[in-house]
Formats: sequence, C-alpha cells, structure tokens
Amino acid sequence: MIKYFTLSLILSASISCMAQKGFTIKSDIPGIKNGVVVGLLTAEGTTNEEIAVDTVKNGKFILKGKLDHPTFCTLTTNNLDLLGNDSDTSKIHWTYTTVFVSNTDMTFTAAAYDSISNDGPIGKCFKITGGQPQADLNDYNLSKTDPIEWAKAHPHSALSVKFANDFIKGGSGLTKNQVQEIENIISTVPDDPIRLDQFRHNCEFAKQTAIGEKVLDLPLFDTYKRTNRLINIIPKGKYVLVDFWASWCGICRSSIPDIKAIAKKYPNIVIVSVSDDRKDDQWRNAMAKEKMPWKQYCLTADGGKQLLEKYLITGVPFYLIVDPQGRIVKVPQYTSDIDDYFATIK
Repeated sequence: MIKYFTLSLILSASISCMAQKGFTIKSDIPGIKNGVVVGLLTAEGTTNEEIAVDTVKNGKFILKGKLDHPTFCTLTTNNLDLLGNDSDTSKIHWTYTTVFVSNTDMTFTAAAYDSISNDGPIGKCFKITGGQPQADLNDYNLSKTDPIEWAKAHPHSALSVKFANDFIKGGSGLTKNQVQEIENIISTVPDDPIRLDQFRHNCEFAKQTAIGEKVLDLPLFDTYKRTNRLINIIPKGKYVLVDFWASWCGICRSSIPDIKAIAKKYPNIVIVSVSDDRKDDQWRNAMAKEKMPWKQYCLTADGGKQLLEKYLITGVPFYLIVDPQGRIVKVPQYTSDIDDYFATIK
C-alpha cells in the first residue's frame, strides 16, 4: 500500500512539473554582439504583448516564459543600445523572425548574426527548432505551398488550425457550405486544443455571417440616443451598404469621399453608417465634419464587442452589402469592390 501511495505521489509531482513547464529559447548564433537586445512579442490578435526579453551576454541569449497554448510570436533583435549617441541610421540593425512558440525547449541557430533576414520566418542560414508547431511552420515555409492545401495534408497540426481560422474570418466572402468544407479539414489537434475550440466556435459564426445568410443583429443607437437594432435599420426591398467605421480610424475617414461618390452614382441604393466610437463627442464631431448625407448610428459598447465576435473581424472599416431580402451578398474589402458590385446590378 505504501509503495503504491509513494508511486502516486511521484506521478502527481511529475504531472505537476509538466503542467508548469514553460518555453525556453536559446541561441547559437556566431557573431552576435554583447548588448544586442532580444525580445519576444505575441503576433496574434490586435495587440503585440512582450512576453520575454534578454540582452546578449557572452554571445548568447535566453528567453523564458509560459504560454496558454502554442502562439505565433515575433522574435526581434536590435543593436540600438550599442550605438549610443551615434545618429547614423545605417548602422541600426533590426531582425524580425516569426516563431510558433510552444512550452518546450527551442533553439535559434544561424551561420552568423548578419545572415538573419530582417523579416523572414527562416532561411538557408538560420532557423528555429523545437516543438511540433515550429517544426510544422518550418516545413510549411520550405514547402512554399498554399496554406489551405498544406492544412489538408496536415489535419492534426496547430498550424493548420491557424490557417483555417484565418481563412474564415471576416471578409472571406465564403458561403456556408464553403465554411463547412474548411471546418472539415481539421480533425483532432493534440498540440493545441484551445485553438481548435476557438476555431469550432468561429466556424459557427462564420456560417451565420456567410454569403447568402441574413444579417446578424447588433445593438446600437441613433443620433438622438434612441436604442435600436441593426436588423431594424436595414430597409427591405432595396440594396443596402452598411459602412462600419469610427472617428479615430484614418482609413475609414479617408474612404468617406469614395462612399459619397458611390451614393451619387447609384441613387437607388441605401447607405447606413454604423460607428464603433465609444466617445459620443468624437463621433458627433466627426459626423459634423464629414457631412455624410445618409443615416448614422453608433454601436453600444456590447454591440462593438459583438461586431468583432460575430463577424470575425479585428476592426473597422468593415463593409456589408445586403440584398432586398436582407441577405448578405458581398463583404467588400475596398470601396472599389463596392463600386464594382453595384455596377453589376445597375
């Protein structure tokens, strides 16, 4: 009995240590100078969080940390601290290397520091090894194949889930059946069940916001602060362009003259603008300055969150073209795409 109890404790301790293990990225790079700063930042989502940093000592660096699941990151190096007050910008040396970090031991090797590409994932003279996700990324980069075709050949890979997830996100212009085909590519993903769960969740929304589907509702309010819903402000019987924008979005603001031109060119379509502003005065000041001659609405705080989740986008501008039956028929990437679409139904 004591023997079994002791064995149980040993197994529990081993499992606990495994659960607590994070990542370690070590270097083997001849010629890298002491004082070069090395950092690791997340490269997924809307923010780039620094998760590890070190300064080269004795020609080596080591980055340590822990992630919830394998994550795309950017490993950077720079020599700014070595330049001091030297204003010669030609001496500045930055590198940016994409790495798929998992909680394991990894190694960054290169023939020489100067052989590292400024922005390449791997190269002939440098590479990062350690963990199956990074091994898959290396294989993909060397194969130079289409991401979805690579995913079809590797249905259990964490990298495949990322490719598939990126493909179904807002603006993809997929039908429900096409989303289902992408979802069917991926099976079990032992290295990244968290990413797989998120992918399944996103697929459900991608099917609901696919081409041919009804617009998903969002809470908003009008210029009189009266609450309303997205489905209520889209009139039936006409083609409608829904322009999601914000006062702080430079691309949105610079696109407004194009939308005005479209409104003039196609007078039979209806345009509604929906802002994602959180500050009422900034929204109203922008409307006054831009003088958009169509109806204006603003998402509630919850509506802004729902926009990102339901439509699988990372921000504005975002456009939807809705047909007279209230179905999504186009998710334009650019205002020129809007013009091209309406030209076909004129």
